[in-house]
Amino acid sequence: MQRRGFLLLALLALLALTSAVAKKKADCKYKFESWGACDGGTGTKARQGTLKKARYNAQCQETIRVTKPCTPKTKAKAKAKKGKGKD
Repeated sequence: MQRRGFLLLALLALLALTSAVAKKKADCKYKFESWGACDGGTGTKARQGTLKKARYNAQCQETIRVTKPCTPKTKAKAKAKKGKGKD
């Protein structure tokens, strides 16, 4: 019976923690620039965002920098559909 109570308490604590983390993610809003050119050395591109809005007394950075991997420039061509509508 004590184990059941402990598991329930642990579950409630986990739910409270995930709720707090989810709320924290929506507290700072940024306006981002366009993505920069691909850095061949790191294989990533970056952009900077400036703080647009801070909610609920959040401690937000004035500017942030984010990166993502570069994508290859090759695009697959769309294939023509066979069968339907063609004679």
